[in-house]
Amino acid sequence: MSELSNKQFEFSLMLGKLLLYIYEQGYTVTFGDVYAKTGHKKNSNHYLRLAADLNLFLDGEWLDKGEPMEKAHGIIHNYWDSLGGAKRIPNDLNHYSVEYQGRW
Repeated sequence: MSELSNKQFEFSLMLGKLLLYIYEQGYTVTFGDVYAKTGHKKNSNHYLRLAADLNLFLDGEWLDKGEPMEKAHGIIHNYWDSLGGAKRIPNDLNHYSVEYQGRW
C-alpha cells in the first residue's frame, strides 16, 4: 500500500469514531464536502480523501453560525484532536482533516 492509501485508511477510521462521538454528545450530522475534485484551496486534503466538512445539528436545527456552532465544533474538535486530527482552521470550523505532507 502507498503512504497515501494508509493515510486514507487511518482517516476513515478516525472519521468513523468521530461520527459516533458526535451522536453520543447529542448532535446529529450530515456531510458537506468529503471528497472534492474542485472548489477548495489549492492542495486541499479534500482532493486526497483526507478531509471532511461536517454539518452539525442540535434538536433538528443546523448549527451554521454564532456561538452554538462555535461551541459544538469546539467540543467535536477537542475529540478530533485526541484522535490525532489536524489542527483547526479558525474560519472553517466544520473542516476535519489529517495532516499529510504538511497539508491539512
